[in-house]
Amino acid sequence: MKNNVLIIGAGKIGSIRAKVAKKLSSKSNLYIFDTDLDKAKVLAQEVNGKIVYSLNEGLKNKNIQIVIVSVINKNTKDVCISALRNKKHVLCEKPMGTGFKEALQIYKAVEKFKVKFKCGFNHRYHPAIQEAYKLCSQKKIGKILYVKGSYGHGGRKGYDKEWRAKKSLSGGGELLDQGSHLLDLCHWFFKFEKIKDVYCIAKTMFWNMEVDDNAFVLIETKSGKVAQIHATWTQWKNLFRFEIYGTKGAIEINGLGKSYGRETLKLFIRKNPGQPPQIIEKSFTGRDKSWELEWLDFINNINSNITYKRLMSNHKESLEVMRTITKLYSQ
Repeated sequence: MKNNVLIIGAGKIGSIRAKVAKKLSSKSNLYIFDTDLDKAKVLAQEVNGKIVYSLNEGLKNKNIQIVIVSVINKNTKDVCISALRNKKHVLCEKPMGTGFKEALQIYKAVEKFKVKFKCGFNHRYHPAIQEAYKLCSQKKIGKILYVKGSYGHGGRKGYDKEWRAKKSLSGGGELLDQGSHLLDLCHWFFKFEKIKDVYCIAKTMFWNMEVDDNAFVLIETKSGKVAQIHATWTQWKNLFRFEIYGTKGAIEINGLGKSYGRETLKLFIRKNPGQPPQIIEKSFTGRDKSWELEWLDFINNINSNITYKRLMSNHKESLEVMRTITKLYSQ
């Protein structure tokens, strides 16, 4: 089915989304809007798209069915709600606004206007994460007890001068940035159980900025599961690590490809108490297909006209991620 797409924001992530849409929705027309006209022109040329010269022009265009929102956090809420009000399906790059209040407004708009909404948590679609979720669903490691996660990079020259470093534009620091990916995974593996308690140390430890460059987090669910995560902009060698521990074994995921290293999964099966576990290891090579898989999930959900509950990272799930982040920051 042909779904014409408006990409709002022609930066790095908007460009990735646009190129994926061009590849996988080749019959669709692509429209590009950015307040920086030069950026819009470059991306439009790369994807054979049409430039939109005002946001209102794009949102009012009845030939456009889908909007990709890839703007700074401060503008996310207003742009998403405007798109939803104009009955567009929305793929919004994470996070879902600057905090829970804004996420709740987006959630209510989705419910009101009855269109599809997805938050861009592409990490769920990485092959090691998908494999781990399948193994957990099959009870290969028994009942999940706790998870641990670490995610970080070291920034770049001038990182403390970018928009992410300004609280008025970002709403928060590394907890909201890479931390939101870890928290989305924790919620997902915990089947979105209600949260009982949270504890957080969010600090600015190195960069000269208004927001946290490190976040150390503990979360406990109502049933007693625990998540321990660390998100950091002082990880001088890029790192992604996610571990799930159960009553019968554990799963360890390392890497995301490219600068984060080869993506691998280790499954530890605990045969006998006190004895070394059986270890099954798997590596995932090749290019990152997570963005493509996420787009297909979104498009298939729209075209099949099924309930949002079948769509990963929908407005309900992503609202819970933002609820947790706001609770953590309140400490």
